[in-house]
Amino acid sequence: MTSTTMEAEDMHPASALVPDFAKWSCNTTEAMQLRLVRQQQGDFAASEPTIYDDIQPEFTYSMFGQHETAFGYKELSIKIYYTSGSLRPYLHIDYSDKYVPASSSKSDGAPEVQADDIEAILKGYLPPDYCKNYDEFSRYVREDSVDFKPNGEKLAEYTRESEEGEEETFEIYKSSFTDHSFRKLHRRMQFFVPLFVEGATYIDDEDEKWEIYTIYKREGTLQAYRYHFVGYCTAYPFFCWPDNTRMRISQFLVLPPFQQQGHGSKLYQTLYQYFTARKDVIELTVEDPNQEFCDMRDKNDFRHLLHQHAFDGVSAPVPEATVKELCKKYKLTERQVHRCIEIYLLSGLNKLNADDYRTYRLQVKERLYNFNREALADMEPEERKAKLHETYLSIEEDYHRLLEVL
Repeated sequence: MTSTTMEAEDMHPASALVPDFAKWSCNTTEAMQLRLVRQQQGDFAASEPTIYDDIQPEFTYSMFGQHETAFGYKELSIKIYYTSGSLRPYLHIDYSDKYVPASSSKSDGAPEVQADDIEAILKGYLPPDYCKNYDEFSRYVREDSVDFKPNGEKLAEYTRESEEGEEETFEIYKSSFTDHSFRKLHRRMQFFVPLFVEGATYIDDEDEKWEIYTIYKREGTLQAYRYHFVGYCTAYPFFCWPDNTRMRISQFLVLPPFQQQGHGSKLYQTLYQYFTARKDVIELTVEDPNQEFCDMRDKNDFRHLLHQHAFDGVSAPVPEATVKELCKKYKLTERQVHRCIEIYLLSGLNKLNADDYRTYRLQVKERLYNFNREALADMEPEERKAKLHETYLSIEEDYHRLLEVL
């Protein structure tokens, strides 16, 4: 498996050469506006798209450097619009003024500083089929309403009630890069990843082992369903001796207009059910999860294990054999099973019982020590003891936070 790491210069080269650099600098995260555009239901003949969701990116450093700055413009505006189904992009760059060098070359022979070529920078990340004509883009929006259908195998369907009290329907699909039409779609959707997932990298779409799971909102009737992109997840199968597979979730993204609505949990639950039903898969892992994903994963795994009565008869100290048995049965990592057990035990713990509280603390600290053995090995005993206790207190506080919503 390979990936393309998106790197940029930490310091903009113009800053050292142009006296009024700040005057011509723009924050690219603030300047960029993303928009999902779709046709008003029953309004297929309209010349203009009628419904949209505006999205503000969280990061642009992968494209414009650590300081997320573009040089050479005043009031820079970078508009990137997408058809809501097929994600066909439209790019429009605007500004009130652009830096023009006084001459083509400096007296010392060095080239004069030029304004950043915004489109050239974005070309390295946007799919090659983006358009710059808004009328053409509007036509794509209208065509999307009629022609676009999700790629791949439908795995699940679920409904939720909107804020307006209406029932909404969503579908989850599995696709791969063996489908070349999906590969084109993925090159459009992956643009969102570096804008919303810190430290994200593009994956190699020439590697056909990747599995991609997408969520779409479905509107309309059976005769005229319309689909709108919600989010997606990538997963990679790793060989596990002798003839098994360890699935690793890599990228996991729900777009901002659909966040805090349960779609991440629905996608994770679907993946978990799908993977655990596969006889070749022995474990589900996650690559570098952020805090939000960890919370969602903890809540879903805990609820599933609780519903399956996995914690029945469990009390501290929990034998390692019990942990391994649960790992094998539910195809979760040891760390994840330990965390779920610790949350469960804490939920019923009477801290006024000194012996029970001490037994619980020692179990958590033993797990922390085993998982961080190398980092703790060089510490003096007292320092190590203090560090473990500090970490324990932080984890206990975090567990209480999760239990409040569980």
